[in-house]
Amino acid sequence: MTVLVRPELPAGAGPLSAPERRALALAALGHDGSEITGKLAEEKYRISAAGLGPIWATAAKKLGAERVRPQGRQPELVFRARVHGVLDLPDPENADWLPPDVLGYVQALARGRTLKQYAEDDLHTAVWDVEEIAKQARKMLGGAPTQASLVYRALPQLLRTVQPPVEHAGTDLLPAVRSSPIAASLQTDLPSDEIRAVRVGRVWIRAMLPALGWMGSTLQAAEVVARLVSNGVRHGLPDHATTHTLLLRAAVDETGNLLIDVTDLNRSFPDFEAAVRGERGRGLRQITQLGATVSRFLHHEGPGKTVRAVLSLGPVDH
Repeated sequence: MTVLVRPELPAGAGPLSAPERRALALAALGHDGSEITGKLAEEKYRISAAGLGPIWATAAKKLGAERVRPQGRQPELVFRARVHGVLDLPDPENADWLPPDVLGYVQALARGRTLKQYAEDDLHTAVWDVEEIAKQARKMLGGAPTQASLVYRALPQLLRTVQPPVEHAGTDLLPAVRSSPIAASLQTDLPSDEIRAVRVGRVWIRAMLPALGWMGSTLQAAEVVARLVSNGVRHGLPDHATTHTLLLRAAVDETGNLLIDVTDLNRSFPDFEAAVRGERGRGLRQITQLGATVSRFLHHEGPGKTVRAVLSLGPVDH
């Protein structure tokens, strides 16, 4: 197994700006350059006439990667940002075991190597050989659309190869806390069919976030909704229910937190804490890995319960 030397920050390196951190998070999630530019513009971040070039250049300088090529520098920057705790995303769920050739390729991306450099200079082989490895990497890492997203999805395994080791900074479940007063709230009913309910829930939350005035991650919120709704249908509705529905509610409190509630018809939730830890199913644990805190309470207006996920706004959206 190749060892990655932990990259160090240059002396006097300043903090990443909000646009730089946002661009890196979007790159890690698989957005290409035009998509990142569009999202930054939509979110009112100031972009120069030169586009993303200055953003990547200044981020590279601050992260100690000045020699990274202007094009294709995002994989190394995503890795360096995570090592230094400035990647505004929770660590992804650990991927299955990666064979040495795939792990070696992703490590090369994290070191700032291009596919051609890795093939010809490091492995002394034909480029098409590494292209086959790259295809395998994308397949094993969930169809990651870009090299930066490959590095992000492989982070749990990449971090194990870094010397000196990187301190763990994953997102663990935080104790549930009483929310601040609600500033805005919207709700809708969802069908009892799981596939339809998840689809409708995703579409609804994406449409409602602007109305709620929440400027956080639409992607995170939609993924949290999908997992809450899936759990609600599977465990909170009577078998073969056709007339029953779930209640999905989204609210923003005065501190800017997004509260996502799914209310079902089953008051019980055996081993709730074990479920959150991932010992009973994976849904609630995946929600915590998306950066949310999870709690439950009995619904005051009916016979069921509510499972709540809370997403904080954070310094930047992702």
